[in-house]
Amino acid sequence: MLQNRVLTSTLRNCFESESSHTQKLFSYLSGTVKTTIRTIIISSLLGFLLGSCKQDIGGANWDVDILAPVIRTELTMADLLADSLLYATSDGALRLKVERPLIDLPLDSILKVPDTTIIKGVSVPGTGTVSVPPGFNIAGLVEETKFELGDAALKTLRVRSGLLKLAVKSEVETEIDFDYNIPLARKFGIQFSSSGTVAAGSPSNPAVGQFEFDLSGYNIDLRGTEGTSFNTLGTSLTVRTSEDGDTAVVTKGEPFVTMEYTFQDILPDYGSGYFGQQSSNVENENTELDVLNRITEGQMFLDSVTIGLEITNAVGADARFRMDELSSINTRNSSTIDLNHEIIGSNILLTRAQNPTGEVNGVIPYVVNYELNNSNSNIVQFIENLPDQLGFTFGFEINPLGNVSAGNDFFYFDRPFQAIMDIDVPLRTTLSNLTLVDTIDWNLSETGVVESVNSGTFTLKAINGFPLEGQVELVMLDENLVELGSLVAPSTIAAPQLDNDNKVIAPLESNLIIPINEETANSLPQTKKVRIMVRFNTPNQPQFVEFYDTYGIDLKLTGNFNLNFGTSTL
Repeated sequence: MLQNRVLTSTLRNCFESESSHTQKLFSYLSGTVKTTIRTIIISSLLGFLLGSCKQDIGGANWDVDILAPVIRTELTMADLLADSLLYATSDGALRLKVERPLIDLPLDSILKVPDTTIIKGVSVPGTGTVSVPPGFNIAGLVEETKFELGDAALKTLRVRSGLLKLAVKSEVETEIDFDYNIPLARKFGIQFSSSGTVAAGSPSNPAVGQFEFDLSGYNIDLRGTEGTSFNTLGTSLTVRTSEDGDTAVVTKGEPFVTMEYTFQDILPDYGSGYFGQQSSNVENENTELDVLNRITEGQMFLDSVTIGLEITNAVGADARFRMDELSSINTRNSSTIDLNHEIIGSNILLTRAQNPTGEVNGVIPYVVNYELNNSNSNIVQFIENLPDQLGFTFGFEINPLGNVSAGNDFFYFDRPFQAIMDIDVPLRTTLSNLTLVDTIDWNLSETGVVESVNSGTFTLKAINGFPLEGQVELVMLDENLVELGSLVAPSTIAAPQLDNDNKVIAPLESNLIIPINEETANSLPQTKKVRIMVRFNTPNQPQFVEFYDTYGIDLKLTGNFNLNFGTSTL
């Protein structure tokens, strides 16, 4: 501290005649620097003070002790679990509530409309040639396109998205116009109609026109032109020479115009008819469960867990569902727990939905519910595994009893088959080395002070309102999140005292001193973020403790630095 007194004396001599503002600055330097979180302004202050009297200081070096706050943060159960997933009962006890789709079978997984391409040639019957004047209807064509849908027999279809692509190849030696219509496809009551013009071509060098039309929103009658078929689309085509063109000669009996039309990426929004008997098996599928993804290691022992499993059939067709496997997967430690419950391996018959109004909002789905709890399953161990994924294998059949609706099945895109999990976990638990990880910004190098740290300590002040004791590690990271070093608190954050009901009486303060060694001091200028790792334990295991919405822990990290200021620093 001798050097500090020398610096104090030098500065006092330099500024003893200055205003009260200068004296306040001097007092600010000599005492504890009070600063906002993660900001140290002492370097700029020293630059101002010492720059005014460089003639007295010369090339000397000065060591100064600085006390400054570095990090302050508060952790609650919302930092361990997403805040939106927690709710408090009337007495403040916390529960974890999670609703997640487990299985969602969209319409296109039940009924697929394959891409379909039809190629038709247009010709004039007879033999020989014929001269065709401008504006003359050369030919008309009425066609039916049959979609290959297996044993499904659709009568109507509304297109959610999809394209009609036309490629028109002409050997006529003048421009031609065409009209392509789908009489039984309507949108807002208006028939689908398209037209186009193709340039003059020749038999040796045909002209080709490419056209694309959006079919979204069209309601299509698939019963054909006679209204007695299914999966059948009726179309009409008219070809004529352009009114502004020339007289052309075409050969009878040979195609002079070729139409290639493709229905591509048709996604149904609604359909009716008979969907056929279809079955599928989905094996080893995984779905993400991000509820506990901040917990990297350790164990949580739970008092009770309840999971509601709701299986919904909103399709107007009978179905049969079988869950062959449901697994809790923790990819962090490669642990898997399979669910044991009567639902596993059982065939569940799902009666068809009803639609008395004929509108999507009028659909009345068939719903079956199962409850998984401590007494009928291993659901506690399933959740204690802290899964970040759920794995499943299941089988699914549609119309297992055949065409019992006489061709009156229906579906809506927004009303699929679903299985939804509703997880309810009272936060009455015992923790063993349960590790919470969070990463925050921490950039001391903005001020330049950390460039000159000789030594020092960090003091971690913890005001703990959790019924837990904890160990803290701070991992310093550079801008690319590469680890530079660690600050490990040498002792444990103590747990507060509990009353007879195992409730926290009052938060308990702990102060942990973390030395700054040379390696840590050298890493401070490159540190841009810090990863906070807290390992929690309940002190009276295996006794369960309840968590309340008032619980939390306040952490404040203060740096007590010994800084060196030389001419290069100033």
